Amino acid sequence: MAAFRSFWAAVVDIYDDTLVLLGGNVAALLLNVPLFLLGIVLVYIATGEPPAPLVSAALATIMAFLPTPGNVALAGVSQVAAGPDVARLRVFVETLRERWGIAWRCALVSVVVLVALLWNVVFYLNFGATWSLLVAILWTYATVVWLSLHLYVVPLSVHVAQPRVFDLYRRAAFVALGHAGYTFVLLVLLLIVTFAAVLFLPIYVLVAQSFVSLAQAHALREIRRRHGDLMVEAEEEVSRT
Repeated sequence: MAAFRSFWAAVVDIYDDTLVLLGGNVAALLLNVPLFLLGIVLVYIATGEPPAPLVSAALATIMAFLPTPGNVALAGVSQVAAGPDVARLRVFVETLRERWGIAWRCALVSVVVLVALLWNVVFYLNFGATWSLLVAILWTYATVVWLSLHLYVVPLSVHVAQPRVFDLYRRAAFVALGHAGYTFVLLVLLLIVTFAAVLFLPIYVLVAQSFVSLAQAHALREIRRRHGDLMVEAEEEVSRT
């Protein structure tokens, strides 16, 4: 139920801070376009043909979870919106300026590892043997685990005062594996909603990435509450009763 509570909290925040999150969503999307085009090029190089529409939709879906500079800047806005304070669009610019370097390094790590994992999945699926299917399933599990880390890598990149690449992924791994059920349910919900938003493109352009960012922010807040690192604000306590 905690995963659904974080999911619903993101819905409420989208409604409360619509204009700010809409602006942040569009700005993050524009910053993510070069990385998306790079993904298209990599698929073309690997397959020798342009990616199918569903593959492009899957790339756009995954893009919303990665620690790109645009998504990290949007996480700064979401961190404020998820709390008791009022979000302002200037936070996007400030976070982008402060976290640009760490965001690019994390994005590079995330993309390289994700490409390697997906390559192994495809390779063993095409191998043709029975045993290779089992290996492909194991690589698929590893891919899901890697994606689950990104529920926390992005919000941690703005929460930690002096973030370092290895430390962010280490923290995210501890959180994701320590709360595996909560993380998996929330990840599946967000993947479904984001993929559906890609199919209805205006929704993706306007709010999808902000929604994912808010859910990530609430996920980290939920974990911090469980460990006594964050007190529940009065208005949050009322809304949950």
